[in-house]
Amino acid sequence: MMLEPWKELESRRAELLELQPRVEGEVYAGAHVLGVLELGEGSVVLPGTVIEGHVRIGRNCRIGPNAYLRGETCIGDNCVIGNAVEVKSSLLGNKVFVAHLSYIGDSIIRDDVNVGGGCIFSNFRHDAGEIRMPWCGELLPTGCHKLGCVVGEHCRIGCKCVILPGRVLPPGTWTEPGSVFRSGA
Repeated sequence: MMLEPWKELESRRAELLELQPRVEGEVYAGAHVLGVLELGEGSVVLPGTVIEGHVRIGRNCRIGPNAYLRGETCIGDNCVIGNAVEVKSSLLGNKVFVAHLSYIGDSIIRDDVNVGGGCIFSNFRHDAGEIRMPWCGELLPTGCHKLGCVVGEHCRIGCKCVILPGRVLPPGTWTEPGSVFRSGA
């Protein structure tokens, strides 16, 4: 059985807190690294981008312009995090494309996922209650008040979609533009 997503996030956060700065790619003038950055070979961080916290970016990625990466965040290889995209305390696999105007909060996005423009992966309930998440056929308490979603491999998220906290999108899911993904919790 796989580790529950909220435990996977916590485990990875602890690992990222031990990160040492290493830049094998290029950080352009006008980008600001205010935390610890590990940047893989062939990756670029474009002007206007702000990186806070402990952030690992893999090989051959394009970050920005004007992206905001914060918290303990890990981005795999061959990814695009584009203009006005905020990624907070999340794990992104390989070949993840979040091209513009989106927010990814406390989430796990597996390999080969495209996120259309203007999407929100919400991580906080309106009532500030504990987030529950479906896992292994049960709706489980997570002990978290900030937890986004899990997006499986090969998903395509249409423009202007909202995924509510604690949701799980199975591998291969395609969402219609403008939809709100409510099922699961």
